Amino acid sequence: MRTKHSLAWALVAGAAAVGVATPVLAQTSDGPKREVRRLDTALTEQFGVLCHIRPSREAMMAFGQPTKVAEVVVRGGQDVKKDQVILRGDDTEENALLRLQQERAKTDLPVRRAKAAMDLAEVEHKRLQDIFAKGGSGAQEVERARLTAVQAALDYAMAQLTQTTEVIQVDRFQARVDRFQIIAPFDGTVSTVQVDVGQSVGESDRIVRVVNVDTLMMDVGAEIGEARTWTLKEGDTAWVLVDVAGTARLCKGKVTEVDPTADLGSRSRRVRVEMPNPKGDDRLLAGGPAWVRFTEPGPELLSKFNLGAGASGTPVAGR
Repeated sequence: MRTKHSLAWALVAGAAAVGVATPVLAQTSDGPKREVRRLDTALTEQFGVLCHIRPSREAMMAFGQPTKVAEVVVRGGQDVKKDQVILRGDDTEENALLRLQQERAKTDLPVRRAKAAMDLAEVEHKRLQDIFAKGGSGAQEVERARLTAVQAALDYAMAQLTQTTEVIQVDRFQARVDRFQIIAPFDGTVSTVQVDVGQSVGESDRIVRVVNVDTLMMDVGAEIGEARTWTLKEGDTAWVLVDVAGTARLCKGKVTEVDPTADLGSRSRRVRVEMPNPKGDDRLLAGGPAWVRFTEPGPELLSKFNLGAGASGTPVAGR
């Protein structure tokens, strides 16, 4: 028994020495132990600063008001385009109000009626003026006709204003309908949809997550005790080591943000690094760990991860 344990530890130590993954036994509550593989922590710390790989864009979304889910249009893992509907709530009443308002905005009958009344009042006023000029009408009647024409002109202007506001109200009711939809804010992939049809949700329940992982980003806490940290600028190259199921993968990224301040507690400076993540078999997962450095790793360090210069099977993004 001791011999078996000694042999196991020797294999682990030997694996760490050559930079391959260290096997780790993991067990779930309802299943047997299984072996997972991870890069040796002692080696990754030699490479660079540990940080979190994040999507370049991320949005957690909720309905604009309490509702019941009426339709799940897009499921988790599916790609979406900007402005594509992901979820629909129960918008039956709001849609009916929108259609009613659209009909009000579409008709110009009130404006035409007011225009006809104005034209008639102007004709009556002109006719009485002609009669008055020939001595057949009183001044009071002419003045009354003039004021009636003025009032009709004002009614026509008010009808035009009302028609304009009815058209604007369509946008208002459309916005109310849109509050019962969750729409993709950018091109990307739906990460999670945490509800199903018929479920009631509140306006504060963030139930949909959309991400874009075509570009990945990391906020690196660069040590201010290193001289390179002080000279970093936007556009500088960063080398990123990623653990892919126990296999080291070296990628190149670019510095996109450099914080002009440092954190005293950690004695570090926040530096944002972004790197491309094209679709395909080599596509990386957001959410996992990475180790970042801002000086090119030498052959000796790379050899510890089986990443010798020109090594096959170790794609370097950004070349």
